[in-house]
Amino acid sequence: MATNSQPRIQLIDSLRGFALLGIFLVNITFFTTSLQTISFGVELWSGWYNEVLMLLRGIVIDGKFILIFSFLFGYGMVLLRESSQAKGRSFNRLYARRLTALLLIGLIHGILIWYGDVLTHYALMGFLLMLFQRCKPRTLLIWSVSLLLIVPVLLTGASLLNPASGQVFEPFSPADAHQMGIYFQEQDAAIYGEGSMAQIIAQRLNDYIGSILNMVVFYPQVLGMFLMGAYFCKRRILHEVQKHRQGIRLTLLGGIAGLALQLVMTLADGLPSWVEAAALFVGAPLLALAYIGVFALLYQNKSWQKVLHVFSYPGKMAFTNYLLQSILCGLIFYSYGLGWYGTIEPVWQMLMAVVIFAVQVAFSRVWLKRLPIGPFEYVWRLFTYWGNPVKPRERVHVSS
Repeated sequence: MATNSQPRIQLIDSLRGFALLGIFLVNITFFTTSLQTISFGVELWSGWYNEVLMLLRGIVIDGKFILIFSFLFGYGMVLLRESSQAKGRSFNRLYARRLTALLLIGLIHGILIWYGDVLTHYALMGFLLMLFQRCKPRTLLIWSVSLLLIVPVLLTGASLLNPASGQVFEPFSPADAHQMGIYFQEQDAAIYGEGSMAQIIAQRLNDYIGSILNMVVFYPQVLGMFLMGAYFCKRRILHEVQKHRQGIRLTLLGGIAGLALQLVMTLADGLPSWVEAAALFVGAPLLALAYIGVFALLYQNKSWQKVLHVFSYPGKMAFTNYLLQSILCGLIFYSYGLGWYGTIEPVWQMLMAVVIFAVQVAFSRVWLKRLPIGPFEYVWRLFTYWGNPVKPRERVHVSS
């Protein structure tokens, strides 16, 4: 997060808001579908429009926007360090408090609101990110690429040493997997959609633990994108887009390769595990970086900037809006609200996400015209700075 020692980078705020929308389009499914059902790959809804929508989402959205968010997290770390140094503050002390607060809020979010919380993982990986704060840009880039490649390289090496390890392992037949997926969906619908608060919390805790275990394999990828963001920030690539235009265009070439890998993973059947790993752990980051590059280049055009600037309002309050999305979805899908769990097909889920996000854009714009930061940002800064988190300059700021 940029502080008042340097002007906010509107491109970064807008990109953060854009990523928030993409994340929400994916997350909303997890509020109304069993985690196990999703893991088994069971499609609960028929209709060509649902199939096409989910296919397209899998290719261009799933797993990409969370990587943009990870990229921006690393970018923000460098900005905060530079600001702290300029003011003579201890960055390590500030950032450790910041991450500790993020971890605590993430635990509350994961246990009491939604099991798919990402804040916990960001906080844990953030402590590792601190180890790289003094690294030169070249070193950050090398570490980033190495971490992004480590899982597919290990799986490819294992498949070469033992060809049988690279084969797709199917513990269940498609029919059995479908039946188990339906079973878990009905079970979770009875709890989340109709159960008591105690039952929901118990099930959420179980899903939260499962979600954390599933996420561990992605930790190298998350840290790798943190470091890529830090590299971009130290090189001032998004600070000075025109100066780095040629380099940014290289991300578009990587995006073509990433899209090809995503198409292979989505459309081809019976792929060896190492090929799927390459598509997931290489294709997704390449596509995410291409999105960042396209967004940055479009932002240099005045007409496009007026359109994309709309994302800056929720982007400046991304922490608040991320948590509000979980709270609102709980009120829509869980029994303590409308209890619509498992009753909304994907096409309407996506529409609901877009409508809610549009409301958040309007809400954020109105809020920022009156107050400098969002409510949860205020709490986060309160922990970080151990004092009034709103600086004098920000008090008189009125969002444009």
